[in-house]
Amino acid sequence: MVWIFVLLAGVLASEAFLRLPLLPVIRKVTATAQKSGRVLKSKRISDHWKEKILPSYSWTIGKGSIQFFVMLMLALTPVLLLGLVFPGGFAVWVEALLRPAVIGALCVVSILYIWLRLKVTRG
Repeated sequence: MVWIFVLLAGVLASEAFLRLPLLPVIRKVTATAQKSGRVLKSKRISDHWKEKILPSYSWTIGKGSIQFFVMLMLALTPVLLLGLVFPGGFAVWVEALLRPAVIGALCVVSILYIWLRLKVTRG
């Protein structure tokens, strides 16, 4: 019975990941971090200008990190909600989720589901 719930949890979490705008947030944070690195390394940019622009870059990176964290929690919410209908209750579900075999199975199911879904929708 646990494995049916694990399969369902993997599919639900993967679908949530696919539907959330994770990649644009990651790209924006990465691009901003690269820009800030270039500004810091540049000898042609004055310290005065660096003091003005780096807080802006920091704000963008911080905001993007928080957005990513919130989206990650939203994507994992269906997995936790399955604990409400799991035989034995929420505590037993969380205990089952923390077993290494279950974690591995969730990863495999998610990867295979995402690969298959992208293959089917693009093909």
